[in-house]
Amino acid sequence: LRPIEMDSHFTHFNGSALTSSELEARPQVLLIGQYSTGKTSLIKWITGMESTFFDIRPQPSTDKFVAVVHGDEEKVINGDAATCLPELPYAGLSKFGSGFLSKFQVLVEPADILRQITFVDTPGVLSGDKQRTSRGYDFKDVAAWLAQRCDLVLLLFDAHKLDISDEFKEVIEAMRSEGDKCRCVLNKADEIDGENLVKVYGALMWNLGKILIYPEVARMYIGSFWSEEYKCKDLERLLDQDRKDLMQELRDLPRNVCVRRVNEVVARARAVKVQIALGDNLRSRLPYIGICGRRRRYERWLCDHLPDVFRDVMKDHQFVPGDMPPEHKFRERLLAFKDFRRFPRVEKRQMADLDRLITVDIPKLMAMVGGVSSSGLRERPRPEVNGQRDSNHGAAPADRTGGDAACCCCCVAGGGIPVM
Repeated sequence: LRPIEMDSHFTHFNGSALTSSELEARPQVLLIGQYSTGKTSLIKWITGMESTFFDIRPQPSTDKFVAVVHGDEEKVINGDAATCLPELPYAGLSKFGSGFLSKFQVLVEPADILRQITFVDTPGVLSGDKQRTSRGYDFKDVAAWLAQRCDLVLLLFDAHKLDISDEFKEVIEAMRSEGDKCRCVLNKADEIDGENLVKVYGALMWNLGKILIYPEVARMYIGSFWSEEYKCKDLERLLDQDRKDLMQELRDLPRNVCVRRVNEVVARARAVKVQIALGDNLRSRLPYIGICGRRRRYERWLCDHLPDVFRDVMKDHQFVPGDMPPEHKFRERLLAFKDFRRFPRVEKRQMADLDRLITVDIPKLMAMVGGVSSSGLRERPRPEVNGQRDSNHGAAPADRTGGDAACCCCCVAGGGIPVM
């Protein structure tokens, strides 16, 4: 898959290629929220670790992306070194530059749960253009990159602060394609009595409904995720149950990680097929002869008429609208692509390789990790006739009149009358 990705310039439109360390990594949980919503406290509560590196204060305290991984002893690995370790799936983060890597760390802890799951803590999402531009990197792009490679995304909200800032809204919208991984956590819910908690829950769901445009409502965990005792015990049973449900979902991640990774490879292979077809169609629309300036103007004209290109590709290759990339995102990356003549032509060999990957190689993998039992019809024992198995059992009855084709009727002995 990777050589075809490189030939078709797939990574230019869809980010960096998947690496073996990303495919083999432990399940990862990404925590995103505004400042002081309890992201670091949640990690501390789950891992049960007391560490000086967990800086928990009411004001914004975490100003770095911190991946909490398992190791024999506690230590911190800075961003540049972390991207070079083959055991860690963070080599692709180097594309965000040294400004981001100086704000990225890997915290190694000997907690037992970290043998199965890795947690990624993020800086608190702030509001206002000043905080956004002073980061030195694009927070939205980094969060989207991590969400694409994580197995679960927890969006944390404070029960006392329901406003969703502009930057937080942009981050959620950037992760829209990962909607099946997103879960919402309403933290510090024990500080509100039951009657007001119902109002807070309704207001939060109303605000999220305008951003999370999904057919189904995202799962919401309500609780107080730290080791302190509840302040208001009106809904203690509900809060305890949501705590258990969240921990159960985290325990289930290692069992489902193989299937999810295989699913990502299949989806990526289908997207590569679409990319090859789109590139071939765009290249075929270029004039055969033209100076550079005129050709570039025509390429921009094609960018403005992408709906026609998408329609032709779907018709020629039997794709459906759900197979096509988001038009606005594809157009943005297409405008930055120099010279459409670099797109490769559709080759039957490459398409056959991708089809074989999807229909032959991936099913072999799924047979090992899918966990689906067969119906048993293929292995149904054949009846014995005179002490020997009937080799014709299960096959279509042959034509008893001497013809080669199978007959859909049988003859009544002695009468020769065909019965349907």
